[in-house]
Amino acid sequence: MPHVRNVSLAVALALCTGVAMAADDGPSAGACFSQAFLAADADGVAACYAEDAIIWFPGGTMAKGRPAIRDGFAHYFSAMTVKDVRLAEMGHVMGEGGSRTAWGTYEMRMVDKASGAEVVTTGRFTDVSRRIDGRWLYIVDHPSDDPPPAK
Repeated sequence: MPHVRNVSLAVALALCTGVAMAADDGPSAGACFSQAFLAADADGVAACYAEDAIIWFPGGTMAKGRPAIRDGFAHYFSAMTVKDVRLAEMGHVMGEGGSRTAWGTYEMRMVDKASGAEVVTTGRFTDVSRRIDGRWLYIVDHPSDDPPPAK
């Protein structure tokens, strides 16, 4: 279950950046991701990442490259169903050389397929995408968990 939660946070990050279009022509990497994610298409999600892209899953390991990223999302889709995502991009910066850095917060509501339990995940993200062969693709995707509530 921790791996599924970690992938869900990466999913939220990618969905968050889908809200904004990249300043250059064409849809953002997040827009690509959102369409494939909502279709539960792990191959489509992985195609939104550069060949050597990296995701650091919160509380988990790093996944590097499309095959590892695809496997993480395939595992996620086998265990969880996303019901709702609330996104808040707080800012972005267009860099030189066709790159874009974005950051913000998110909330995801999911259902665990095995138990039927609803899971709510909140966190923050930073991502970097680059224009490669005419498309915006993620090169770094880094969501993180919000700290647990104070007791």
